[in-house]
Amino acid sequence: MAALVRSFFVAVVLAASLRAAPPTALATALEHLRDQKSYSWEVINADPGPVAQQFETRRGSVLSVQQSTSPNLKGQLDRNGDMLIRREWSDGLRLETIIAADGSMVTKTPEGWLTDREILTAQAEERLRGQAPTPRYNWLRRADRPDIRRPDQELVPFLKSSGEFETTGDGYITRIRSRAGDPAKPNDDDTEPATLVTVTMNLRSGIIRDYEVKIEGTRRATRSRISVPVSDQRIVILTYLPITRIDIPAEAREKLKGARVPASSRTP
Repeated sequence: MAALVRSFFVAVVLAASLRAAPPTALATALEHLRDQKSYSWEVINADPGPVAQQFETRRGSVLSVQQSTSPNLKGQLDRNGDMLIRREWSDGLRLETIIAADGSMVTKTPEGWLTDREILTAQAEERLRGQAPTPRYNWLRRADRPDIRRPDQELVPFLKSSGEFETTGDGYITRIRSRAGDPAKPNDDDTEPATLVTVTMNLRSGIIRDYEVKIEGTRRATRSRISVPVSDQRIVILTYLPITRIDIPAEAREKLKGARVPASSRTP
């Protein structure tokens, strides 16, 4: 499932590289989002399931059970460029991550605030024990360097998209199709497994208030070599209320100081 989500971002970059322009109203709304220095958003994922699918193959009927492991998310970006990310999974786990403008981050875990390096070290310790994955190892994996992309990072590349946009009232729908194995290569051959990304952006009062991303693809079962349909769907809601500064607890602030990379040692 993570590979499907990553394919969305690669496919958007591919579509943007051809430098065409979206409809005027959508372009204006995307420019407004691009210019925001501070805003909030919420990501609501599709029903985590499990969802059963039955389909026919040359070898007979196959039952596939799919379950989303993606968390629901609430994010805030303040005027200084710092972010607060709150994630909650269907099994009840909650993690809170602060990402500073310089890229350093700390996460509030069941064991308190931890830096990304401390989380990596704890994962290594768990692996060295050589036992079956423990509850601690499972939440450490989720806490490890979350792949967070803000709505402006997801949508603004559409300003240069070459894709076609379908208008539905105040909404705009675009579809991107690419190879499941290599999202950077377009796929026009229906016989080859592909990833289809559908993005619906809804405008109200000239700005993007929410959007939906639906990703449909296939994965091959290793032993049976059967292509199993998989999908991921989420809705993102934006709030354009500026935040002067997110609240960083004293413990997290101290951890951030230790996590910061000296400017002299950063990669240019």
